[in-house]
Amino acid sequence: MPLCLRNAQQDDTQRLSQIARQTFALACPPDTPATEIEAFIQENLLPEHFSALLEAPGKQLRVLLDDNRVIGYSLVNLHPQDLGVAGADGIAELTRCYLDAAHHGSGAAQFLLAQTLAQQPGPLRLTVNEHNARAIRFYQRNGFVRVGETLFPCGADLHRDWVMLRR
Repeated sequence: MPLCLRNAQQDDTQRLSQIARQTFALACPPDTPATEIEAFIQENLLPEHFSALLEAPGKQLRVLLDDNRVIGYSLVNLHPQDLGVAGADGIAELTRCYLDAAHHGSGAAQFLLAQTLAQQPGPLRLTVNEHNARAIRFYQRNGFVRVGETLFPCGADLHRDWVMLRR
């Protein structure tokens, strides 16, 4: 079966949490303490957090399926907090675009992003850790440009993220 993107459902939340747990650590700088990563996961990426996102106004949670199995997801926040970055405030944010690591390099991430962008008219911003070179290159290939920086709290750690924008 070809890849397809659909709106997330309640019965997806356990799998979404599994993917988030696996991929969040990959998106962090390598020196991030495991305790801080785990604290972030416990505070933001458990199944109940995904359940809450399904009901949250202004949030678009979509899952990527391969042969009816969830292998990734995207989350768009239509009304994110301002970051204090000129040109990026007041713009919808691609908050997460995560793919099961077993599918990295397969073209599935490109499909996930392309389908998410197709369903989101207008400009879109995102933040990405300054040390995540692979993700930065991926987003640059897809038309995102760096417009500023922000700090991302991961437990007690503060990570410097690039703010990227696609018009």
